[in-house]
Amino acid sequence: MKDLPVLKYNALQDIMCLDNVCDLNGVVVDDKSLEVMLRIEKTMQRLEVMGSDDRRWLWIELKAPAKRYRDDDTDDNGNYWYQILSAHYKDFHYLVLSNRHFRFIDLRSAHHVGAKREPDSAYGNVSKALKKIETYVTALVDWICEQPDNYNAYIEEHLPYSKRNGRIKRADLNRICPTYRTFDDPGHVIEVVSGFKSLPLWSCKEMTLRTYMRFWRMAYEAYRVKDKITPTSKHSFEKRSDEEIFRSHSSKGRETEGLNLDSEQDFLKWDKENTHYHNMDVIYARVHLIPRKKGEGWDDEDLPVPDGHWYFELRYCVYGFSNDVVNMLEVFWHEGIGVVCDVTNRLLRMAKESDYVSISPIPDKYCCDDEVGNEISLPYQCDSISAQQVADIIAAAKWEKQQIVKPRT
Repeated sequence: MKDLPVLKYNALQDIMCLDNVCDLNGVVVDDKSLEVMLRIEKTMQRLEVMGSDDRRWLWIELKAPAKRYRDDDTDDNGNYWYQILSAHYKDFHYLVLSNRHFRFIDLRSAHHVGAKREPDSAYGNVSKALKKIETYVTALVDWICEQPDNYNAYIEEHLPYSKRNGRIKRADLNRICPTYRTFDDPGHVIEVVSGFKSLPLWSCKEMTLRTYMRFWRMAYEAYRVKDKITPTSKHSFEKRSDEEIFRSHSSKGRETEGLNLDSEQDFLKWDKENTHYHNMDVIYARVHLIPRKKGEGWDDEDLPVPDGHWYFELRYCVYGFSNDVVNMLEVFWHEGIGVVCDVTNRLLRMAKESDYVSISPIPDKYCCDDEVGNEISLPYQCDSISAQQVADIIAAAKWEKQQIVKPRT
């Protein structure tokens, strides 16, 4: 930033290396470092509060090391961009440095709110690096207090898009960069999901392990046989019983040994003893096939199932397993078995390319909501993606404005 002292990344190694040792409790700095940290906090308090814990945050530029030593993307000026956040709650103070990607350095006055102060003897001595940050932050805050509009305009103009949040129409993303397509054959997905949605719900008076194993095996076999990357031969499932497949591949299948497979009481016993250990997962911790009893669940009054009867619910929330869920729905559709699956409309939106994709520096793996199907990070140039494609995605996306930083009045 213009007329500010140059802050070099290499001069902050005592702090930057803490990214590898920071745990959930951060690093408790020593007394000398805390003095500097509190001065930085006081300097940033010249700005208006920007969030909970009396927090403020600013974007700062760091001169990156020589190219062969870089482990992050730089802007056109050879700078890294980091966010510095200073906050406190009662007597608990913390300062965070993050590149909003893979680096997160958390410096604290104590392990947590109300904890006795116990500085980290191995990593808490960072006063030298903190003083360099203090010099930079002081000059930066001075500039903001004098020319806040100039600072905010500078950030909006120069902050790399890889550090921003935005969204893009899935249709535009798929057109520009087809490698991001969720489905190879969206027309087939629409046919499968639409056909599945037309089925009446399957139900039964009594749920047993044998019944559950039969349905679970259908879903699991669809997952393995139709997998895009490492499919399992269908022959490996032939001549093997539902019970054998379930006990071999379910996380708690072996716990059915010795139980009566035709007894509802034994099913309930198995479920109660294993419900906290992913016993209803078709894909461990990702896709779940759950038996429900009408009247004992939440919001099932309107389901076309007799009271007291059992039905199945297929659930997932991790976007990367969308193809697998479609494969399971296809098997149930062909068998004429209707199960509750609340994500069918989301799958249709993905296939029809009528939703959005969120872009975030730290994307999560989950499906989002009715409007945004999933998150990605901004693509970068590589063997399969050109610089022009990245530029086109940036141009087609709608980007969130950065929060305005204002002097405190």
